Order: sequence, then C-alpha cells, then structure tokens
Amino acid sequence: MPGFGRFGHRSKPLAVTVGIVLLFLVVWVVVARLAASLNDRYESFYPSLAEADKDGAITRGWIPDDLLPSSSRAIHEVHDLSPSREWCAFEFATDDSEKLRKNLKSIDVLPSSVRRVRDPHVSWWPSGLKGNLDTGRIRSEGFDLYEVERPANAVMTDVLLFAVDWSKGRGFFYRTSGSNE
Repeated sequence: MPGFGRFGHRSKPLAVTVGIVLLFLVVWVVVARLAASLNDRYESFYPSLAEADKDGAITRGWIPDDLLPSSSRAIHEVHDLSPSREWCAFEFATDDSEKLRKNLKSIDVLPSSVRRVRDPHVSWWPSGLKGNLDTGRIRSEGFDLYEVERPANAVMTDVLLFAVDWSKGRGFFYRTSGSNE
C-alpha cells in the first residue's frame, strides 16, 4: 500500500510532523532563553537595610542609605538598567523619620521627568503612582510628595520622586535619570 510503512503505519508524514514539532520546541526554548538573558530588569527584596547592605544593593547604588531611615524594612526594589529607572517601596519606624525628612524637598508641581511613571508590573507598587501622575489623587491616598535631585555622574542627574505616608511609616520612590544641562 502506498504511503504506509512496513507495518501498515504512515511513517513519512508522522516523522515530518514530529520533526516539525521538535524543531518548533527547540526554537521556542532558544528564543525564550535568549530573551531572558537580555532582560535588564532586576527585582530584589530585603527584610532590612542591613540585609540590603550585606547584598551590596547600597554599594551598587540601588538603595540610597543616605536617604532612608535606618529602621527601613520590607524593602522591595526593581530596576531597569537601560534606560535607568528604579521603583522602591519601604517601611520604617514612624519615630525614625528625621534622616528622610531632612533630605527631601517638598513639591507641589511634579518635575517633567517624573510626571509619567511607567508601570513596573509588580504587585507592591501602588496604582496611584503609575502612568500620568495626579498629585491630588496621590495626596488623597495619604502621601506627601517630595523630590531629590542629585548627580548620577558627570553628565547625568538622578531625579527621585518620593511618596511618603508619615503616619503609617511607609514610602515609595521612583528614580529616573536625565541629562545635566
């Protein structure tokens, strides 16, 4: 019988189908691994500021220990390397806020670089701090808004937008970089 193998099975069409499926799976796995290796997004969690320091997050510049209270805990951080952006959430003891308060500049109008905040796609980032920001909405959710601007290097400036709920001892910051012009 034409098209059937020695034992009455269709051998060539089945072999071609299996080959195509296997080739598709191999290509899919290779593409998935390549995409994962090209990912510039990193997420970390630290139970305390000391743990962030131990992991090197402070040395690498992702956790600004010169700004955060020493009691900072439950620190969630996610960052993109290119373009450089960071989202961070932290909690702190309400009686340990002086260091943070003295370094923040209260703002009424958002700087242009932080008027729109990309969604970091993490569950711990508040919805009010995504997309086109509405300062009235953010304040109605119990947050005061602050800015910190400082040199990132010789040509770039870091702009950090802080939203802090002092009564609950929790804060969030979004960091982005711009040119020093």
